[in-house]
Amino acid sequence: MPAPLKPLERAALLTAFSATGNTLKRTRGGFVSPSKPAQVFTRRVINWLDERALIDFDDRMFPTKAMLTKLGVKQAQALVDEARAKAGAA
Repeated sequence: MPAPLKPLERAALLTAFSATGNTLKRTRGGFVSPSKPAQVFTRRVINWLDERALIDFDDRMFPTKAMLTKLGVKQAQALVDEARAKAGAA
């Protein structure tokens, strides 16, 4: 069983899931969603998601985009469903 997601990994995954095309774009400060540019994720956080095969880069050496993989979309949807279930139970 894989280790649970770290809080920053979870935040980056959900931000990418809510972004247009499930894609985070690289800026000079890090990776951001075009709809939430104030929330910036470092390359290190995105690499953690890449190690879990939840994110894929458009270019391995000099990425400008980080896109969710099918597994990433599935994991993010599970997190959203879990949060909705908890909210409904409360």
